[in-house]
Amino acid sequence: MSTASQIAASPAQPGRVSVESAYADDQWQLTRGVPGVRDRAFRIDWSFTMPDGSRFSDERWHRLLGAAKQLIWSLHADPPPGRKAVALHTLTVYANYLRVIVLWMATNRFESWAQLDRPAIKDLFAHFGQRGLSYSTARNYHWIIKAFYEQRGKLAEAPPEPPPMLTRLGNWRDGERKPHTPDVIAVPLIAAALHLIGHPADAIIAMREDAQAVYDTAARDGLTRHGQIYRASAYLRSCLPVEMRLGRPEMLAGRPIDGLNDRILRLYDACFIVIAYLVGARASEIFALETDCIKWHDGEDGQQYAYLQGAIRKGAPGPEGLPHRWIVPDPVVRAIAVLERLSAPWRTIHGGRQLWLVQEKPGTALRSSDLRIHTMSIPAVIKRLNSGFALLVDLPTHRGERWHLTTHQGRRTFAQFVGRRDRTGLAALSKHFGHVTRAMTDRGYVGTDFELVELADDQAIADTRAALEDLLVAPRLAGKAGRMLAERSPFRGRTQGGDIDAYITQLLAETDMRLGVCDWGYCLYRRETSACLGSDREPNPVLRTQSTCVTCANFVVTEKHRPIWAGRLSRNLALLDRSDLDPESRALATTRAGECQRLLAMLDSTEGADEQS
Repeated sequence: MSTASQIAASPAQPGRVSVESAYADDQWQLTRGVPGVRDRAFRIDWSFTMPDGSRFSDERWHRLLGAAKQLIWSLHADPPPGRKAVALHTLTVYANYLRVIVLWMATNRFESWAQLDRPAIKDLFAHFGQRGLSYSTARNYHWIIKAFYEQRGKLAEAPPEPPPMLTRLGNWRDGERKPHTPDVIAVPLIAAALHLIGHPADAIIAMREDAQAVYDTAARDGLTRHGQIYRASAYLRSCLPVEMRLGRPEMLAGRPIDGLNDRILRLYDACFIVIAYLVGARASEIFALETDCIKWHDGEDGQQYAYLQGAIRKGAPGPEGLPHRWIVPDPVVRAIAVLERLSAPWRTIHGGRQLWLVQEKPGTALRSSDLRIHTMSIPAVIKRLNSGFALLVDLPTHRGERWHLTTHQGRRTFAQFVGRRDRTGLAALSKHFGHVTRAMTDRGYVGTDFELVELADDQAIADTRAALEDLLVAPRLAGKAGRMLAERSPFRGRTQGGDIDAYITQLLAETDMRLGVCDWGYCLYRRETSACLGSDREPNPVLRTQSTCVTCANFVVTEKHRPIWAGRLSRNLALLDRSDLDPESRALATTRAGECQRLLAMLDSTEGADEQS
């Protein structure tokens, strides 16, 4: 029996790849209706246009097509030894990488995968190098070719030898990491979302329900659709203003139903922001949440903790994901309650328990048409966050430019905050994050989101390394610990280089050191000399303040922190110029101004500064 016949008879090449698609079809629709993901993300098109204008599904390309289909399906149904089955969504990504390789092969007159030997692979990656691919993208192409070779015994044909190491195939530019949201953006963003899911959410949802009742009554009275909309619009114009932004009440004017639609969408946006930034779940996991997903459990510290019951989809073999629960603070419990109310009318029509249901435009507010009801998609939410929510709350710029929000930034920002030994950078949110952080260290926390733990740990290590580099080479340091460190550092005043990097690597490996990092300085943390009465492992995030730090033997300030202390000095000197300042406030401002002046004096000179800081 031929290899091709054996493949055709094996479970790895089924008659069907899904309920909708047969293996032999020119288009595979692997699944539909996955929350937060458009159906086309699970679609593989094997009939794409080739360089000569033909289709890949045409007979002339049957050798390349046959093995390509076998490879893609085998990665899911029968992966290489030691590797997990590739998820359906990832299959479409790998099929797209394979498509690029096929187009290059056709352009260069390759007719068989057996012709993709090492010299051909080198030519392929030279082509990728000319396109300026990042290392991560080049690695994905390398992976698919390597998998092709590893699966050769299961395929009709395959590359005859494995690809060379990626580092031998070219020099790849560093790809941009998915960023976290800078503190200057994250704080007002989350604060605005927290505001919206409070009293404004109650007012907006009540407004929608009452407007729906007016609309339905008009329908029962025999009015035309125009008359129904007129009555509902008149009601909405009469409603009390709602503070979409704190302290700025707004009426619904102009086209009030469209305005109500916008308000409903802003509530969905706010709920997403609260969950993403205070939980750290991926967008695909958030959009798959269902009703009754909040569960309560008793922790070992005697406190009750709320958990978000859902599933992790990344790396899972099927679209349903792997069960998981995330510890959540009170605002997330509130966000889920708001989502349940927002989606209630659509769940009644659509069926099911999904929380992120909306109706096609111009729906979402009133049930006035038979337009399709569906779950939100990630691209749509990204667009709304930047074109709707960011404009509503008037987010500040970052380094003079408007910041672009994505659905993944909440996870990165959460991991960054949890990974910090000192969490003062997002001080306004410390209560919420602190609650989650304590619970994550409790034995009662059960989870499988190992990537989130790694992200947090990576952030802690990165902060520590950056802080040590800054401290070891700084020509001037302030603070009690700063004076001590300045006297002992062998690298003081030098530029950063290999010796310092090696020294820090060794220090981290031998001591597992973590520094307290915040906007106004560093903490060389030792519990016995801690002015903030911290724990065995870290400073106290509640009691640690600027005034506490300047009295602490663990505290260090470098030039990068100068703007914080100079700004604090300026504000307190401005207070002292006021004639109406009461004696108690004047004494406090005098003390704080003195603290700032002593630290800044130490930064201005390595000698002669007052050691009392």
